Amino acid sequence: MKKWHLWLAASIGLVVIAGMMIREFDVAALHQLSLSPLFFLGVGIAVLLFAVQNLMLTLRFHHLVRHKLTLGQSFRINVLCEFTSAVTPSAVGGSGLAFIYLNREGVSMGRSIFTMFAALLADEAFLAISSFLLYLFVPSHLLFSMVEDGMAASAADSANELIKGGIQVIFLGSTAIVAIWTLILYVLLLHKPESFGWVLKCCCKIPFLRRFLPKAEKFSEEMTMASKEAKQEGKRFWGQLMGYTSLAWLSRFAIVVAILLAFHADGNLLVAWCRQWVMWMISILSPTPGGSGVAELMFRLYYSDFLPDASLAILAAMLWRLIFYYPFLVMGMLVLPKWMGRSKEVIDGK
Repeated sequence: MKKWHLWLAASIGLVVIAGMMIREFDVAALHQLSLSPLFFLGVGIAVLLFAVQNLMLTLRFHHLVRHKLTLGQSFRINVLCEFTSAVTPSAVGGSGLAFIYLNREGVSMGRSIFTMFAALLADEAFLAISSFLLYLFVPSHLLFSMVEDGMAASAADSANELIKGGIQVIFLGSTAIVAIWTLILYVLLLHKPESFGWVLKCCCKIPFLRRFLPKAEKFSEEMTMASKEAKQEGKRFWGQLMGYTSLAWLSRFAIVVAILLAFHADGNLLVAWCRQWVMWMISILSPTPGGSGVAELMFRLYYSDFLPDASLAILAAMLWRLIFYYPFLVMGMLVLPKWMGRSKEVIDGK
């Protein structure tokens, strides 16, 4: 991992925050920020939810490898995956490297690839199903509305309808992509593992790709091993996997509710929680590392109707990212060098 990746991931969001502060921040609004017991309660709940999210993801890895790793090792794998997600474009994410991290921890290649695909399948299935249910049962004017401060009523109505329509289209398109990806993962993992290898080997018949043919053949064999691992697991195993996954995502999305509570937000906090699905489904299309910049801007615009002032919305966005995003950059920078050094020793020892 190159240092400039870290600086890029950390700086994009900060630049967007700085730009919003220069354009909209009013120092006088700080007087509206009450450091009351409710503020510290909200921040405390947000930190607790962040801890619950990572506990569930750690237990998920521990469960997927059938307890072949310690909880400490499982936590380290989770940190490495979240760290990779934080420094790569959101559409790429870090789970795709989980099999490398797991294999270097001593998990067999077949089980490592199975764990990676099973975790991806659980994540995408949760997002696809929950987003679809959300769209069905939450009124669109609550889920997609976003109005800029200071607009005249008629202009605000027109802008809101236009923005709402655009957000709705992006949300539905992103949900459709996730649903298709879920179906592909399901077929690859449980029914046709050889099909992906066949596609890779066909691609490697192209002259300038022929040198990758041995790797494609090896990966095809490993996919078959992963599928065998998957078919050996029963309903209880998959139920527990979805339980850990669901609790992790629900905790992740609830962090914003705790932040809004800390800022004495007005409005229905259940709606605020539901809007996190929309924000996430839009940010996964972001080309920036970990959705940096897009997430901060979306928070400022998407939750402006919950906070009395744009300045407070900017401060809330900063606190949200400080709890939800930046800890992974710090933990990753601490864990990755030690892990790479220890993994190198293990490989050399072999």
